Amino acid sequence: MNSSKDSFFLTGLLISSIVFAPVLLSLWSKPVFGDGLTQEQLTASLGNRKADLLIKMIPPVVTTETLQNGQKPVVEFRLFDSNTNKSFSHVTYYIIIEKDGKRLLANLFHDHNGDLRVQINPNNSSQVSISGQQDPLLSTYIGTPDNPVTVSGPIFIKGGLYHFIVRIATVDSDSTLLPDNQEPIYDSWLSIGNTVNQQINVNGKQIPVKVISYYDKLTSFSFDDKNMQMQFNMPFNWNVSRISNTNIFVHEEVYVPNPTPFTANKSFAGSVNGIDVSKNLMLDNSNPNRDVIHVMIPKNDLVVIADQVNKNPHASNGLMKFTLQPAKGTMSSMSSMSSMSGSNSSMSSMSGSNSSMSGTNATSVSIVKGAPNPSTQKPYNPSPANIAVGRTVLWINNDNTAHTVTEGNPSGNTPSNGFDSGILGPGQTFKHAFDKPGTVGYYCRLHPFMLGQVIAK
Repeated sequence: MNSSKDSFFLTGLLISSIVFAPVLLSLWSKPVFGDGLTQEQLTASLGNRKADLLIKMIPPVVTTETLQNGQKPVVEFRLFDSNTNKSFSHVTYYIIIEKDGKRLLANLFHDHNGDLRVQINPNNSSQVSISGQQDPLLSTYIGTPDNPVTVSGPIFIKGGLYHFIVRIATVDSDSTLLPDNQEPIYDSWLSIGNTVNQQINVNGKQIPVKVISYYDKLTSFSFDDKNMQMQFNMPFNWNVSRISNTNIFVHEEVYVPNPTPFTANKSFAGSVNGIDVSKNLMLDNSNPNRDVIHVMIPKNDLVVIADQVNKNPHASNGLMKFTLQPAKGTMSSMSSMSSMSGSNSSMSSMSGSNSSMSGTNATSVSIVKGAPNPSTQKPYNPSPANIAVGRTVLWINNDNTAHTVTEGNPSGNTPSNGFDSGILGPGQTFKHAFDKPGTVGYYCRLHPFMLGQVIAK
């Protein structure tokens, strides 16, 4: 194809994309969906190549509180072949960002190496402004890892879900359009943590609590001092088909100072729309001055809950209704570890510098110091861990805070019989034997952006 004609045609199409984007979105190839995390990897194809799009928030924890303190997050868009882990080159991204149905951004961006980074500067201005190098012909904004494009405006000023729609216009060449039937669209919902600070009255004493929602904005916080029960709501679409076809994970954190009557039992019960979700609660009591109660509901459990909620759809009103209160008995915590799934797993504490479980048939993986830090490239190291079938992997928590080793992916289908370490305190270990060949992903339930992988051959 003549390059000048090709460039002219590309320019016309890209301008048309901006003007007629709502129409074009309905004509492009089938989208790939994700929902409710600060990182998504969505899979599509380009011809005979896999084309995965990683949309990643840097740092991984972005909340209304951190943004008010001056945080300026970067959103990374990386298109790559997941079979080879090699990025596509000369990628033009048409990126749309929406919040509550309102379009905040719709523009063209390009990265010659396929790894685009866009820095977001949230402010209360009515319009978005973009600064960065522009292609003189196509007017696309060009970003690099060292020099990201900067987008300033009313993006991320509110907590909750942000809708990302990404279309791939070019790959391999700056001026060659993809055929219409090969233009993948990626549809994702990334979350800005919504921080709510409240006071609860327990036995006449005011106690400050903080609730962070990593899914959507919280509303209607209340506290029943008689039953010592917190209540709060969150918008949620309970459509089972939507949940089943979406990468999704709901994560709420409740911070309560220690000691208080609310935390005295070190055990909690919770519900969602009247359905018991106590098994989805985990307690991090590694800090003596506060307890953090995690409410973590993966996709599999959301489908089950949605089936029950939809039997009485008027009871939901488009809301996920949480309750949390002290309970009797024990729960998964630093002082009371959950049982391991399957006979191939076990957990113990370290004894000195060498674990009694290490043996000669174990491959060690470190949960590194500072694992939740955004600058930590491999929170589980090594990852992937390449092992022979039949070997055991021994995870050692070398960090100074609690973590888990949980099979699966927080936004996808987590195996019901997969391995799960429960909460590992500093110095504690967990091991699991891999008896079958394959690639197994895992993550930290307390920090869902921490991902690891084992490859057994």
